[in-house]
Amino acid sequence: MVDYKKIFEKQLTQRGDFPDCYAFSLHKAGRSLMHKMIGDVCRFAGIPAISIPDALFKEGLFERDWEEDEGILELITPGRIYYGFRNLPKIFLKDAFQLKDKKAVLLIRDPRDALVSQYFSFGGKNISHRLPEKNKEAFLEKAQNTAHLEIDQYVISAAANHRKKLIAYKDNLNFDKVMVFKYEDIYFDKRKFLHDIFNHYGIEVEPELLDRVAADNDIRPESEDITKHIRKGLPGDHLSKLQPETIQKLNDMFMDICSWYGYKLLEPKESDQRVR
Repeated sequence: MVDYKKIFEKQLTQRGDFPDCYAFSLHKAGRSLMHKMIGDVCRFAGIPAISIPDALFKEGLFERDWEEDEGILELITPGRIYYGFRNLPKIFLKDAFQLKDKKAVLLIRDPRDALVSQYFSFGGKNISHRLPEKNKEAFLEKAQNTAHLEIDQYVISAAANHRKKLIAYKDNLNFDKVMVFKYEDIYFDKRKFLHDIFNHYGIEVEPELLDRVAADNDIRPESEDITKHIRKGLPGDHLSKLQPETIQKLNDMFMDICSWYGYKLLEPKESDQRVR
């Protein structure tokens, strides 16, 4: 049995005077950047906040290890922001948790770009994703299971799981209380992105602090570097990485759920075809 309170004892500080709030995203949708900026604001402003997934990842515990463990719920109380989530943990679907009453933000991305980014992070032959401090072998073993796949093969193989996560958010969050952001929001205007998040939570933050955190995290690579966590960043990357037939397959798979989220998937043009 995992002693969660021991792992989080330094972070279980005095609670704030606000309801518990949440920040959700998906792998390679700008998640790391959003959660880093939320964490930075909370740390500098003294706002109680915990990234459950990131702290457990350092311990070598992955979502599959804890997302159904009721012990996680012992960490959840009002007065804190809970962030870092790459998917909707199954334990949050318990009736007693009352997920639909929670304020949250959700960051999504064109799934075709997200899957391409995932390939270069921990799919195929590439591992630029940071490693856990413990249990590195388990993380590497899972990543290396796809080492034989080229990029078009990889994104098709990973697409169903990505779609499943989008549907889980759609079906279980209360979008009267959830503010949805797109990757373009965080990429092009980090200051407004942060302001809108904390305004949605109803937590006042000094404008100068938002300016500082946004500026410190405004990283836009001048050129692509596949060894970096932020490899390229620019929206639309799938057009130069995937074959048109692969893009069409992804369009067919994601058209309905992306339309629900307000994401229009454009058809690839002949001039956008990847050169092999």
